[in-house]
Amino acid sequence: MIATVLGLSLVATLVLVAVTAVNGDSHLTSRDLVQKKAYEAAKAGIDDYAYHLHANNSYWTSCANVTGPTAVNLKGETKNRLTVPGDPSSEYAIELLPSTSQSTYQQCDENHATESMLQTIDPLKGTFRIRSTGYAGTAEESIVATFKPASFLDYVYFTQRETADPVTYGTTSMVEAAEKQCSKTIAEKRQENEILSGKGYCSVIRFVTGDFINGPMHTNDAFVICGSPKLGGSAADPIEASGPPPGWFSEKEIPHSSKCVGSDTNFEGTLAANSAVLTPPASNGELSTIAEPQFRFKGQVRICLSGESMTVMPFGTTATCANPPAVPIYSGQIPGNGVVYVESGTCPLNTYTPFNISYAITAENAECGNAYVEGTYSGKLTIATYNDIIITGSLCAESCGNSVPLPGEAVLGLVANNFVRIYHPVELKHPLTLCEWKIVNGKWKEVCVEDTSKPLECTGNAPGALNGVTIDAAILAIIHSIIVDNYNCGAQLGTLTVNGALAQKYRGAVGTGNGGGAGTGYLKSYNYDSRLRYIEPPSFIAPQKTAWVIGRETLD
Repeated sequence: MIATVLGLSLVATLVLVAVTAVNGDSHLTSRDLVQKKAYEAAKAGIDDYAYHLHANNSYWTSCANVTGPTAVNLKGETKNRLTVPGDPSSEYAIELLPSTSQSTYQQCDENHATESMLQTIDPLKGTFRIRSTGYAGTAEESIVATFKPASFLDYVYFTQRETADPVTYGTTSMVEAAEKQCSKTIAEKRQENEILSGKGYCSVIRFVTGDFINGPMHTNDAFVICGSPKLGGSAADPIEASGPPPGWFSEKEIPHSSKCVGSDTNFEGTLAANSAVLTPPASNGELSTIAEPQFRFKGQVRICLSGESMTVMPFGTTATCANPPAVPIYSGQIPGNGVVYVESGTCPLNTYTPFNISYAITAENAECGNAYVEGTYSGKLTIATYNDIIITGSLCAESCGNSVPLPGEAVLGLVANNFVRIYHPVELKHPLTLCEWKIVNGKWKEVCVEDTSKPLECTGNAPGALNGVTIDAAILAIIHSIIVDNYNCGAQLGTLTVNGALAQKYRGAVGTGNGGGAGTGYLKSYNYDSRLRYIEPPSFIAPQKTAWVIGRETLD
């Protein structure tokens, strides 16, 4: 009997413990659910504010004095609230947080919006913050979002036009006509009219099988796909096109192009059409005034980077980075403000073509503002040129690994008014058209010699061609392109790996072929360095008119 009573007591105790545990779990689950709802409500508040900024990029200057239903409040206030669409049990309130780099204004001041809201100290200079608080039942969650102006550094890949640069069309008349026709977008019927009557259409440059763009992308045009490239590293990467939906075309859909087929399954990132247009300023001239006098060079120079030091020497001599001259133009630390500028003297305009390039320095081009750059770096530096930047070897942070984000805080910017070019020497010969039969070793043989009256032609890669190139940098070609010299000549040279960001007006060709191994030049592997969201190369060029984007979000 005693054993039975003890057994029943034990069972009753276990049942009580079990019921208590279940009830406890139920309360925990309920609390967890409302906390999540509050968090999602706070996220909805951030999205609401971002939506209004996208529609009107001056929305923030009105502080809390905005029209229509609003959840916007000054700091310390949450009286203006909105319910979450689809969930009337949750709501959110938005507070505008004044700049921490000033002490005059404790709240957003509509008459002094810039002074009261915008941060003035790096690394957050030019940004502003809001706090969104979500409410669900008794739960509250707050998120602080930092908005920053949209930047070319937000993307691993940016173009204004998805077509070849006008300089690739050869004759002066064709180049001039291409500057008019090929400056249009696909939506503006770029491909439907010839450049000149009977002379063909603007080039269709497409992403092909083997191309890998690992990060966010933006074009002011529309993307063209052939085969199975990979665009975007994950669904978190925006793939933005300013053109109308869907924002991309299979190449077979483009008039007067090949019948190659592409698919939207190639987009690993999240595709969005009708995105804001980003436009660079007319030139990088502001950087010439920022650069200190001793770091303003002129003509054609070679810049060799090594850690936080650099050596500058004339280009075109026998001196190289491996064998510098005894007395270079400059040798020492990189500039304190991080900006180097190469100016131009007398230089012929609009003479560059990527075909049959040689690197001889002549009396005509000696003063063109070009920088030939290579090496490794461990500091923060921006190299800008009046004319072109030519990359003569791998250009890496610390060491040439392929990991992104890059280690530490070393960062490099390359900003050219015209082209950023990849050095690619080729063999150039005149055509063998002067032929005659001669007796050679007792036998008749046709002997041909170069016809020097004919233009030089490329016959293949020359010694010094770069087999595989790694570039760790944020690159901007304002007026023209990022391009490989002589991209249409010679055997394929492996992969061009860029860890950072690329921005250009026209799509610069880096090779030919469809990614199957045949062709010339390079395949592309572009990888976004996410540090560029908060570490910028010194004084890097920003778009003229820009939207606001979320730089970071943190729980408060």
